This record gives sequence, C-alpha cells and structure tokens, in this order.
Amino acid sequence: MELKAALVVIIQLLCHITPILSTDDTSQVEQNMACTGRKAVHFYAAHPSEINGQLDPIHYTDVTLNVGFAFSGASGIFTAPVNGIYQFFFSFQSARSNVKNNWWLKVNGVSKVLCHSQAGQGDTVGSMCTYMSELAQNDKVTVSQVNGQAWATDASRTITFSGSLLLQKSNCPCIAI
Repeated sequence: MELKAALVVIIQLLCHITPILSTDDTSQVEQNMACTGRKAVHFYAAHPSEINGQLDPIHYTDVTLNVGFAFSGASGIFTAPVNGIYQFFFSFQSARSNVKNNWWLKVNGVSKVLCHSQAGQGDTVGSMCTYMSELAQNDKVTVSQVNGQAWATDASRTITFSGSLLLQKSNCPCIAI
C-alpha cells in the first residue's frame, strides 16, 4: 500500500495541471506511468529572399533550430506535437515600394493575427508580430503574405517565423487515493 501511495504522489506531481480523479483502481497507476514525459518544442526559421504578392503559406528554407521536430521549413507548417500553450513570432521587412503589406498567422487555415505595414517610396519598415494560444495536438500553424513585397537576403534574416511550447497540457488522468 505504501508503494501505491508513493506512486500516486509521483504521478500527481508529474501530471500537476490535470484534474485529480478519485479511484482505488490500480490500473490507473499503470496508465499514468506512460503519461510522464514532457516535450521541449522550439523552432526558428528564415526565408532567405524577397517575397512579392501572395504566398500561402510561406516556406522557410533556412531552419536553424527545430527542437522537437514540429516545424517543416519545406512546407512552412508547424504541427503541434502535444496539447499546450504556444507562442509564435513572425517578422518581415517591407520593401521600398510604397505597397501595403498584409501578413496573416493562421491556425488550421483560420486567420488569427494580421500584421500590416506600409512604408513610403524609398523607405523600409521592419515588422514583428506575436501570437500566443492554446493548441491541441496536431493543430497546424502557418504564416502567409496576402499582398505586398517583403525584402530579405540570406544574410539579413528579415523574414522569420519562430515558436515555442510554453506549457504542455497533459492528457494524463491523474489519480488520488
């Protein structure tokens, strides 16, 4: 009985953000043993060249960080590997063309954040936008340029997309004595 109590305490600590269920069923202990892993998720990617007109989604060919392997630069899609709270940043540099730039961050194809800039002829403006939300496992996040002209070179890294898992939400049904 003491071993069961110790296991229950350990599992509750590992599954601290889920509701506690009252049960005497020892199979709950075994089920929760598989729920103890926490996942690190962080990525940073850049698009190394200018973007003109619509591009949905933007492909980021220079992926310099991909902890957890949740981001595909080839497709431009971040796929949430676990339920949790995530934060994303995306940036671009308006070209010197007096064109309206509209960029959207989308979750499962639904526009969530509009980032807009317009620089005068001969001027350029850097823009950075952020989004924080709770995502479910397998939700997809992308960034698209609806219209405009964004400037970048391989060295400048002015068109970027990055994100991190801030808090993993557990699916573990934690138990109590």
